[in-house]
Amino acid sequence: MLITTTRAASLVARHQEVRGLTEQLAAPLSAEDQVVQSMPDVSPTKWHRAHTTWFFETFVLEPAFSGYTVFDPAYRVLFNSYYNSIGEQHPRPRRGLLTRPGLEEVLAYRRFVDNHVTELLNKPGAVDEQLASVIEVGLNHEQQHQELILTDVKHL
Repeated sequence: MLITTTRAASLVARHQEVRGLTEQLAAPLSAEDQVVQSMPDVSPTKWHRAHTTWFFETFVLEPAFSGYTVFDPAYRVLFNSYYNSIGEQHPRPRRGLLTRPGLEEVLAYRRFVDNHVTELLNKPGAVDEQLASVIEVGLNHEQQHQELILTDVKHL
């Protein structure tokens, strides 16, 4: 069943709100602050931002857009955390060694994916309840990473 335009507008607003909060949390941090990994059990802020973007690209955009072209195929490994069915992952204890992509490219990736998610939600008849549920999971997932950003930065 397709979602209503009201539900789509609500998801657009919620998506912008959740993604915006991540940006607010990262705003006081320098590019260098966002790469440091103070111990194997934490992740750099830059990685959290890219990983949550990867989630939307992988689980929302790729299935929804026929012929969708991913931002960068290397991100499938770099920003996959533990989704074994999707493929390989960069080892968690070594995320702080990822100097590339740089922060500006991660921000461009976020804008690229966010624009496509908004486009999808604004396209009448493009989103059904199942995909809307995946978007909700993605938003909840990002909120979990917001908590991790705060915890990881505090540890740093």
